[in-house]
Amino acid sequence: MRTLLVNPPPIEGERFIREGRCMQSVNSWAAIWPPLTLGILASLARARGDVDLFDGNVEDGYDLDRTVERAVAFEPDVIVVNTSFPSIEGDAACAAALKAACPEATVVGFGVFFTLLDQKALEACPAFDVGISGEPERTFEEFLDRLARGEDPEGLAGLMTRKGGGVVSGPTRAFIEDLDTLPFAARDLFRNEGYTLPHNGRPFTLVNVSRGCPYPCIYCIAPVYYGPRIRRHSLDYVLREIEHCQREHGLDQFLFWEEIFTLDREFGAALCDAIVERGWKISWATTTRADRVDLEILRKMKTAGCDLLGLGIESGVQEILDAAKKRETVADLEQAVVLCRHVGLRTMGHFIFGLPGETEETVRRTIDFGLRLGLDYMQCYAAVPYPKTELGKLARASGWLRSDRWMDFDFGGRSIMDTGSLPPEKVDAAREELFRRFYLRPGTMLRQAGLLARHPRQVVQALSFLRWMRTKA
Repeated sequence: MRTLLVNPPPIEGERFIREGRCMQSVNSWAAIWPPLTLGILASLARARGDVDLFDGNVEDGYDLDRTVERAVAFEPDVIVVNTSFPSIEGDAACAAALKAACPEATVVGFGVFFTLLDQKALEACPAFDVGISGEPERTFEEFLDRLARGEDPEGLAGLMTRKGGGVVSGPTRAFIEDLDTLPFAARDLFRNEGYTLPHNGRPFTLVNVSRGCPYPCIYCIAPVYYGPRIRRHSLDYVLREIEHCQREHGLDQFLFWEEIFTLDREFGAALCDAIVERGWKISWATTTRADRVDLEILRKMKTAGCDLLGLGIESGVQEILDAAKKRETVADLEQAVVLCRHVGLRTMGHFIFGLPGETEETVRRTIDFGLRLGLDYMQCYAAVPYPKTELGKLARASGWLRSDRWMDFDFGGRSIMDTGSLPPEKVDAAREELFRRFYLRPGTMLRQAGLLARHPRQVVQALSFLRWMRTKA
């Protein structure tokens, strides 16, 4: 069995992150992420035959034609194409070109797009022969095994197939209970130097620590894609993967990829202690909730090499947070940033504009809040009513949607939702104003002076984001 795995090349010059719930243009984040899940699938395929992996985000000069040339030269039996909502039109075009060039190959799509849309995803993208809904790993390996035995994959849990001009879906697949049974990603197939974090410009990789989120935030994909219950790798597994990345790939920069690093405080503390005990000189970033931090755990994280903590701020207005079922207070958000600054831990705040109840007055309060909060970095998004989320169901029932083009479902792109209390263009104007005023004010520039001296592209990236925002109008 010969399997080719593809992260599609740039679409009209725009590159996209396609990693689980994180789906956005590289221009809105200013960093390229390694396709971790694609790498795990590559490891599963490698145990069953020959494998090639192509990441169009980091292959210099690659376009669709050169991607096709590489596929033809490899002669695959199976082609796996990574997908996301904002990139789906280009992803589908990539799949179509690969299918035309390799007609005997089975083209497989996976990702949040296929999970949230189910059969509609396959109906909308005719070049895909099959689609995987939900966590892809178990479905993918069982699919390969059936193909190897010459068996029909129809009816396989988590798999959508074509039949008689229609689409047949297998039963819903249960979430993977023991994450330690998954292999490490095949990072030897990545061009690791091409993936750099925006706050230090150094090569990094993702290490998954857990999957799932128990919180009911109405806009979030995580509980749908990963499930509402936390499933965690063992401490031994995570440590072995970190050591493997250092020893085999020379990587010492990490993004610990999970929703809430400090939700299991004991696990987080044990991981930090183990890193310190081993004497590893690594740097890492992660994300958590503002109401799940305290000075002790933050000090442990800082000592263990954490140099950036992402926090979901969303809004500076309590009524907006409550309507979004955030289950945090504005005071929680303020206190978390104060504690991080106290221990010297840099913060990245994520804001969402256009949530239900948003008005000109609430966005003004959020802008003022964001400017005085004391964050080191921020990202500003539009609320996106993704299918299967509570916000998606509410938006459709209320007639708020202003686009049904799937590529417009992009939290890094323009607002596509009009709640009646604030038009989309004012949502976008608020995002741009906060981003511009935050990064271009003297205080922020002074705080980042040392970093900017080492990595002047930070200024370029901020200005690039503003230009990109205007091109999305």
